[in-house]
Amino acid sequence: MNCLSAMFKYLLYLLNLIFVAGGLLLIVVGSIMLSTMGKFTAFDGAVNTQTIPIVIIVIGCVTFVVAFFGCCGTIRENACCTTIYAICMLILFGLQLALSIWIFSANDKFLTSMGKVVDKAWDENNAAQGYPMDVLQLAFKCCGNQNYQEYGNNVPASCCGYSDRSQTCEQAIYSQRPGCREEFVDFWASNTDIIRWSSLIFALFELGIFIMSCCLASAMRKR
Repeated sequence: MNCLSAMFKYLLYLLNLIFVAGGLLLIVVGSIMLSTMGKFTAFDGAVNTQTIPIVIIVIGCVTFVVAFFGCCGTIRENACCTTIYAICMLILFGLQLALSIWIFSANDKFLTSMGKVVDKAWDENNAAQGYPMDVLQLAFKCCGNQNYQEYGNNVPASCCGYSDRSQTCEQAIYSQRPGCREEFVDFWASNTDIIRWSSLIFALFELGIFIMSCCLASAMRKR
């Protein structure tokens, strides 16, 4: 293996280590997003809110596994494994680029739909639906759709962070809490910003790794 191929080999190995860490980071970010939303799955309209965190976790798992085996294939100098790894990176590049473009192009529409999820939770906030606003108010430390005044004199205990609906919520607590619609939309706005930029950066890295992997696999075959 010539000097250039050796340089590609160790550079590719280093980038793979970064991607192993990146995959773990995506898994952690997706898991935190899911845990922050708490048990919002109790409401029918909340199914859509789980999609992006789950997609992030899946992409993180795939990235971790592919990068891990890429490290092994690169160090062992196996042309077949390196070629398969290059193809996997090309597929990952396409998926993450598509995700990034979709979030960039549909971000405003997506945030609007997240606001509508809270509107629907407010409209259907009853025992039959399991009081979906309670879940939101506990998870995001908010009160009401727009503000606590929408409840009138019947402010629920969840506006004070109490899961037991029989407890009394003190005005000093709930009056300081923002509306859930604002908090929920802000939560998604900040997280989609992280997702779209990190996905774009990851996609560019994956394109570079794909090119280097192809060059390295070619050098391995010629050797």
